[in-house]
Amino acid sequence: MAKEERLLAIDIGATSIKLCEFNFAGEDGFALSRFAHREYEEELSEGTRMGVVAGLLRQMLAEGGFTARRALICMSGQSSLMRFTRLPTGSFDRKQIRQMAEFDATKNIPFDIKEVLMDYQLIQSPNDGTVDIMSIVIKNDIVEQFTSAITQVGCIPLLIDVAPAADYNAARACGLGAEQCDMLLNIGGRVTNLIFTEGDRYYARTIPIAGYSITQQIAKEFGIGLPEAEELKRQHGFVALGGAYAEPESETAASVSKIIRNVMARLHGEITRTINAYRAQQKGSSPAKLYITGGSSILTYCDTFFQEKLGIPVEFFNPFLCTTLEDTVDKQRLTEVGHMFTECIGLGLRYAGDCPVELSLIPATIRRQQDLDRKKPWLGIAFAVILVMLSVIWLGIKSRGEQYTKLNQTLDKIKNPNKLIIDQIENAVGRTNQSQGEVDNLQKILRQQGVWPSILNEIYRVKPDNLWITAMVPIDGEVKAFVNKSITEMEQEAMEESAGGEEMMFGGGEEFEGDFGGGGGAVASATAEAAKIGGINIEGCSVMPNKNKPSFHIGKEFSFPFEVSKTYPESEEFTVTNPDGTTRPMTSSERIIAMIRKTGTTPEYAFIAALQNSPIFDADPTMTVITFYKSSATVDNFTRFRIQVKFVTPVDYFKIGGGTAK
Repeated sequence: MAKEERLLAIDIGATSIKLCEFNFAGEDGFALSRFAHREYEEELSEGTRMGVVAGLLRQMLAEGGFTARRALICMSGQSSLMRFTRLPTGSFDRKQIRQMAEFDATKNIPFDIKEVLMDYQLIQSPNDGTVDIMSIVIKNDIVEQFTSAITQVGCIPLLIDVAPAADYNAARACGLGAEQCDMLLNIGGRVTNLIFTEGDRYYARTIPIAGYSITQQIAKEFGIGLPEAEELKRQHGFVALGGAYAEPESETAASVSKIIRNVMARLHGEITRTINAYRAQQKGSSPAKLYITGGSSILTYCDTFFQEKLGIPVEFFNPFLCTTLEDTVDKQRLTEVGHMFTECIGLGLRYAGDCPVELSLIPATIRRQQDLDRKKPWLGIAFAVILVMLSVIWLGIKSRGEQYTKLNQTLDKIKNPNKLIIDQIENAVGRTNQSQGEVDNLQKILRQQGVWPSILNEIYRVKPDNLWITAMVPIDGEVKAFVNKSITEMEQEAMEESAGGEEMMFGGGEEFEGDFGGGGGAVASATAEAAKIGGINIEGCSVMPNKNKPSFHIGKEFSFPFEVSKTYPESEEFTVTNPDGTTRPMTSSERIIAMIRKTGTTPEYAFIAALQNSPIFDADPTMTVITFYKSSATVDNFTRFRIQVKFVTPVDYFKIGGGTAK
């Protein structure tokens, strides 16, 4: 048993949450100190379950005065998949049997093994030479959402169980199945768990017929909504008696009771089929008695109905026989809702000692945290050892420092007579470093000469065949995002611009002082001011091919004389399968070709796709984008365009001024 004296048992059902706080400090098992029950105000879904559960738990913990924060969790049988199989044991030892069980459980999972949490339990078989295996599977994202909701309210998950296993552990602890085959029927909100207990033998089935099925049938028969049908069930709900009997005065109550009986008849049919499967497949005995529990089991005449249908004694199950109640428990309230806490009692038994069925579906993240908590004492010892080692090292450094001080004093006595020569040497070294810095700056300027040719080569490497570039104008400083416009809007703007002139469509652009990476004549007494070019405006024209499919010939990739820091997101769309079956990311050229084929409906769109997937240009569609587009009124399929391109890494250049060019 763990050192904590108190813990929470949280049963996250399909329609409600049940919460118990147990005290394990006593010598006589464990005691119930507080409990709470609350129904969901809205139906759980994948997008809302975490928020709904967290909000409801936070209210219950605050209003109920719960102090424990270490929690055992039970998931509804609706969320899990349970299977029973039988394997031959032969001459295998227990370790080999467990390996076979793990393999069999994995083989029967209908999901990807990475998407689920799985556990299994070995169960005694009635036949020698075989072993029964119960495997349980639940989607990992469901467990992650519920555990995240629980951690949000400050609780620490210790264990995750499922409702059928918790029901069975509670039944065994209360003596069911000790001398005969007993059944436990837990009729919940969305599903019903049917448990068989016979000695060490265990069998269970989750049946998708429960209280919600009754509500749906009432809503269908009366033509009303589910909330109104639920209210009718609560006000008038009872199981109609078979044969001749006096119907209630209320016509509504009579109709509701008959609807409930029809649903219970369907449930009885599933129970009968499950009994037959248990006897045929598991070689079990005929059930001698039925115990009922769960939120929907308190419908009036429910026990009478099953007793008549099954022909065996039926009584309500009291899960609190295996625990004690503290004075803080409201016994009157517990009498009203105690039938819904069977799973919570099963969770408490898991913490109190060994149980017949012990499953754990803790996610890997929480399991790692639990491992870390167990290692904390050893980590403390290791930290203390490290402190001792650091102290020894510090003492050694201190002793070494004293020795260095004495040696420096001796060295000063030697240096002082030669101080003038040493100063001259240091001055010479300083001048040399200054000259080296000037050389480095000149080399940096010279390296700029290779930047623009590389950029131009890359532009022409990815340019489609049916497109011509007429002008390229650098963008000084930061490139601004361009608001996308339709082709019609671009052509309208082009017509307005044409009315006032060509707007430098075929050449020209912003003027920049100085030289962009070399060239030009010598400059006397020049000063260089460092600046940045963020991108470039490319102007040109294109002709749409007759086959309406741009042609292109992507050139060979080459290295750049500057650092390329562009990364591509991982995607199956941009991977290549090697002959040996492995995969690799596409190269830059392969990505460009793939995107041109996918989105290059015109030469301009093909050019944009190629530029966005080039290693040196920004892929943001608001940065590398068509900013001007105009179709020719006289030549078919002829267009003019302007494309704004942003560099991934801005290009350095130097504005030259302060001298006279020669």
